Amino acid sequence: MDFSYYVGKKLATRSTGSFTRFIMRLAIAGVALSLCVMLVSVGIVQGFKEEISGKVIGFDGHLQIRNLDLNMSNELRLIPKDQDFLEEVRNEPGITSLTAFCSKAGILSTDTDIEGLLFKGVPGEYDWDFFKKNLVAGNIPTYSDSIDSYDILISNHVADKLQLEVGEKLLVYFLHEGKVRRRQMTISGIYKTGLAEFDRTICMAHIRTIQRIYTVDYSMVSGFEARVSDPERLDEIVERVDQQVGIRLRAQGVNRIHSILFQWLEIVDSNAVIIIVLMLLVAMVNMVTAFLILIIERTRMIGVLKSLGANNWQVVRIFIYKGMGMIIPGMVIGNIIAWVLVKVQQDYGIIRLDEEIYYMSEVPISVGAADFLWLNLGTFLLCTAILLIPGLLVRRVSPVRAIRFD
Repeated sequence: MDFSYYVGKKLATRSTGSFTRFIMRLAIAGVALSLCVMLVSVGIVQGFKEEISGKVIGFDGHLQIRNLDLNMSNELRLIPKDQDFLEEVRNEPGITSLTAFCSKAGILSTDTDIEGLLFKGVPGEYDWDFFKKNLVAGNIPTYSDSIDSYDILISNHVADKLQLEVGEKLLVYFLHEGKVRRRQMTISGIYKTGLAEFDRTICMAHIRTIQRIYTVDYSMVSGFEARVSDPERLDEIVERVDQQVGIRLRAQGVNRIHSILFQWLEIVDSNAVIIIVLMLLVAMVNMVTAFLILIIERTRMIGVLKSLGANNWQVVRIFIYKGMGMIIPGMVIGNIIAWVLVKVQQDYGIIRLDEEIYYMSEVPISVGAADFLWLNLGTFLLCTAILLIPGLLVRRVSPVRAIRFD
């Protein structure tokens, strides 16, 4: 058996003074608290990013192909529905779906109120999974590619504001080329995503109904919306698609279309990095403090070991093994506490949020196995490495003076 490991193990299991035990427990608690805070912080940041980006992608897809102009509004200049590049883009690795959409601003009118909305027309093959998950009343409309449908999907915000219910018929007014076009539409369902900026303005409709506002032959659309299988490769896919669509059109990722929102998420991400750095510093300072106290307490033992022939590195390793005996239990406790907190928040949503400000009603937490792995590994390696600093003090301990030390 390794000499340093054997002595370190005996040192770890041997009882010490009450003050030293308190310091050791404090070091373990420091590691546990630091690791727990890091895991929960990363989980919250990941949860925010996934929740908000998922909602934005639910409305606009991962990328859009639109007209190349300086129009910053959602009512885009139309392009022909039939494009030569469509088949090539659909076969692009990473693209899972590609559908046309057509948007038009309109005024929804009831007997007592009116509300301006953006009506986004989508085809029959549109992926409704996002809206199914956020549906609060009614049904998802069913559209055909050959028959016009006047069923619409409105948000809970609009329904509450105008006191509307599923099945109600109402008038919608569109202005095009100086003429007012009126359509009677029926509320098929009501959704609620919590993303206030979108819930206040977006109404889902049939693409044929919106196309008829512009033309009579359904030949024009506002653009094309695509979804990808790996969002981490979105910029790479967008770049390839942009080269395929020609010089008159452009492909944009959702992170560019809604750049302000995604920049805010990056700021939130940087806050998590700051928290991780601070918690690592707390853990390391606790370990150094405990380690110094342990070395001072065991100065006489160090002198005895050196007098018996142990070299400096063997003695340092003894204390490193002892330090690991504090780091590992602290990490285990921290992981358990973090896992419990994450599960409680995921299952019960105890910590609530103002939905108008944060776009969600409760704190989201998402911690993957990779997050647990790299945070645990980083904590262990840094805390172990920091033990070498006070361990260098062992080199200065003289055997003769240490044996006489009281």
